[in-house]
Amino acid sequence: MNIIAFRLFGDYAHFSHPETIYSSLTYPVPPKTTIMGFLAAVIGEEGYHKLSDIKYSVKVDSPILKKSFIFNGIKFALSSNMHLKEGYQNSGDKKQFYRELICNPSYVVFLDIGGLDKELQERIVKNLKGHKTAFTPYLGINFCIADFEWVDVKEVSEVKERECEVNTLATANEFIFESGNAKAKLSTFKMPCDVEEGRFFKDFQDFVVEINGQFPIKVNNNGNVYKVNDDQVFFI
Repeated sequence: MNIIAFRLFGDYAHFSHPETIYSSLTYPVPPKTTIMGFLAAVIGEEGYHKLSDIKYSVKVDSPILKKSFIFNGIKFALSSNMHLKEGYQNSGDKKQFYRELICNPSYVVFLDIGGLDKELQERIVKNLKGHKTAFTPYLGINFCIADFEWVDVKEVSEVKERECEVNTLATANEFIFESGNAKAKLSTFKMPCDVEEGRFFKDFQDFVVEINGQFPIKVNNNGNVYKVNDDQVFFI
């Protein structure tokens, strides 16, 4: 394994279902495909589907706070209703769009990049460490600009226990519910884990995460849980 980590943050984030631009709701954490796109922006790789061989996990580093924002837009942009030749637009064609944004998002992203080509690994590490990007990185959509900070990985060890606690998201089928932790705020959602050329998303899985980032969750360990520094990480 070649495990790296970095903190990903910004003013706002919106991670919508990848196959639609019309959903107003956001995932609480960036999907693997979003992280693939982020890495592609970092190294200047236009085909982010080429980065699908990474293994990933996300830790919520700041409580998830969502707000709905209203945007003014055009219902039928560049259509016949625009009356372009006449030089005006019917005011009835304008509408307001609602979108759910995460405020002040902050995550720690853990990656195993050992499955990538050596040259790609070196470019990713070099640019993340140097705080450099080839393209502008986003937190889901283009007005949610992303920032990032390299995290030194000083210790990695495999967790051997069959059942254990993790500080990251986990797949729902390996999640073990414990009724005693009443303060934990859990969220479940279905996200894609891979994408093919042409933006064909696939490998959708159900996930669980503690959205305050304060309490670990219990999981079945199938050899994909590692201790990275002080965190126990569930890799997908």
